[in-house]
Parts: sequence; C-alpha cells; structure tokens
Amino acid sequence: MARIAIMLNRLVIGGAPLDTVQLAGYLSEKHEVYLVVGEKNKDEYDASFLLTSYPKLRVVHIREVHRSINFIRDIQAFLHIKKELKKINPDIVHTNGAKPGVLGRLAAKMIGTKVILHTYHGHVFHSYFNKFFSSQIIKLERWLAKQSTKLIATSLMQQHDLVDVYQISDLSKIAVIPIGINTASFEDKEDEKRHAFRANYKLTENEIAIGIVGRIVPIKDHKFFIDAVEKLLSETKQPVRFFIVGDGALRNSLENQLERKNISHTYYPGSARVAQVTFTSWLLNIEEAMAGLDIVALTSLNEGTAITLLEAQAAGKPVVTTNAGAVSQTIDPGLTGFISPLHDLNGFVANTLVLIENKEIRKSMGEKGREFVRINFSKEKELADMERLYMSLLENR
Repeated sequence: MARIAIMLNRLVIGGAPLDTVQLAGYLSEKHEVYLVVGEKNKDEYDASFLLTSYPKLRVVHIREVHRSINFIRDIQAFLHIKKELKKINPDIVHTNGAKPGVLGRLAAKMIGTKVILHTYHGHVFHSYFNKFFSSQIIKLERWLAKQSTKLIATSLMQQHDLVDVYQISDLSKIAVIPIGINTASFEDKEDEKRHAFRANYKLTENEIAIGIVGRIVPIKDHKFFIDAVEKLLSETKQPVRFFIVGDGALRNSLENQLERKNISHTYYPGSARVAQVTFTSWLLNIEEAMAGLDIVALTSLNEGTAITLLEAQAAGKPVVTTNAGAVSQTIDPGLTGFISPLHDLNGFVANTLVLIENKEIRKSMGEKGREFVRINFSKEKELADMERLYMSLLENR
C-alpha cells in the first residue's frame, strides 16, 4: 500500500476536479490517499458533495491556494503545503492544475518525495496571459519538469505541445493517459432525464436546444458564442433556444452583450421566464442537462481534454466546437461533430446550421459519438492505467 498525496486547485464543478476526485477516490480503496485542495472563488460552485462517494479519502484544505496570482498569499500557500506534505510523508505527490503544479512540486521536491507527477489537464502557455508572462511560465515549467518524475498528458496533441511546441520536456518523461468518463450514467434513464430538463425550462418538443457548458471566463470565449447566437437566429427559421450552463465573473458582461443585440435572455435561478438565451447557472445533474439538449457547443480558445464534449457524445449529442487544444482528438471530426478554426465565426455558424436543419444528421452523429467515447475514453481504463504508472514508478525509485 502506497501513501499518496493528490493536489487539486479547487474542489469545484468542472472537468478536471471531477476527474481528479474520481482518481483519488478509486485509489483510496487500495492505498492511503490524501486529496489536498485549495479555496474556491465566490463565483464557483462547491463540489464537496463528490467526496461522499469516497469515505476512505482523506481531505486536506489549503485555504491560501486561490486561482488568482498573489505573491504574498502564494508564498503562504507554499509554506502550508510543505508543512502538510511533511506530516503526510507521501511516497507519491501528484499535482493537477497550474498553481498546485508549481507549489506542490516544489514542496514535494524539498521534502524529498520519491515520486513526483504532474497532470496537464490543459496548459496556460497561451491565451491566458500576455506574451511576456506566458514566456516566464514556460521557463518555469521547463525547470519544474526536471524536478518531476513523470509528466502526464491527457492526449497525444498535448504531448506534442509539451515536447515539440513549448519544449517543456523530452518524450521519455511524458506518459499519455486519456481522461475517461462513466458513459453508463449518461445512458441510464435517458428519456426520463430529457423530459425533466425540457419540462423545467419549458421547452416544447419541436424546439432545438443548443447548449454550452462550463465556467463563464475569458478562455471559454462565451462572447464568440453570443455572436454565433445572433447570426443563427437571423439565418434559421427553426425554433431554437440557447442555454449557457455554468456561471462566472463574465455573466453580467454577456447579459449586456445580449441586451445590445436585442436578444431576450433570462437568468433562470432568478427568473423562470422563457427567453432565447437562458443562463442556468451551475447544474449538478449534468447528465440531465445533456439529455435535454440537442446540440452541444464549445468555443474555447485553449483546451486540454474537453470533458464537456466527451459528456455530450456519451449522451448521444452532436457537437460543434472551435479547434482549441486537443479538441480534434476529443471528437471524431465530421462523424461525431464539427470543428471550425479559432475565431472563424462564419464557419462555426455554418456547422451549427447543418445540425439545426438536419435532424437525421444530429441523430447519426449522436449515435456515433456514443460509440466513439465508449471505445476511446473509458473511465475504468484511465484509472487502471494511472495506478499502474504509480506502482511502476515507485518500484523503480
């Protein structure tokens, strides 16, 4: 039995936190596992309820770890992390997310941890900060890679970025372990879930529901989505409604954008009226939301493995997406969904119109999407591969 510390930025609704908690919970059945987590932002939804499924998992809170950069607070966070890791004395430290990747790996190195791993669920090498700051992050990541036993990429595209584009490390130090999802939960009682979602939002049977799921933050580029909504409303005669599932600091900005475009909208937690665009805020039952939607969109500027797209396909929904990060390896382009270049509004709208106007294409792509995810993104395989990597690295230290 190994003693393992798994670090996570924040325990909030989102793809990376869900994946990390599932890994930690799975490992806690065989090993002594500590989940070390930071503090959520006010506009994020706490996901502590996920822990109830894993009674053997030990949780350590580092209140000083926040998403935003604050050098004084981050130094305090580092000292707190180092103190907790000394208490735990782990055989393995596995960090997830940019800030835990810096503070956690440095602390683990200083206390002499045998195995240090870091997973790139995405990366912050472009589109998050200005060019100078991004260049400094890349330099820091190169140094941190040398302190790590292994780096984990969630796709071959991400591996390519780490090795060839940004030269973070050489190929021998990187393991590729794709993120998996529990596909069965999206297939169970699908009709019942679809009816519940559509009844809740007063969707008629013939209305086509198009949704985008995730944090409302700049990197997700919801502004682009709203621009697409405007064009779609003017170019189709089909009854369509749009759903923004999630929340964040930019919601008010998007509402102002919709006002300027004269597009009706509602924030559902505060108003149950029907509108062209509905902000649902955070939904705990994502399976129900995916069942109720007809098309799922993603407009990100940068992505690792877009779990939203995996969930959509698992629910039998076609997807339309920008070509961000490893998206081209997260769907089967042309068969389970459509990809358009970044910033190509006309291309994105044209792809979405194909799905709006053709029910049979939606159905065909949805069916192929289910099979694609079932074959390529198994949660069971991801967890087994990760545990196998842990044990092999421990044996060789």
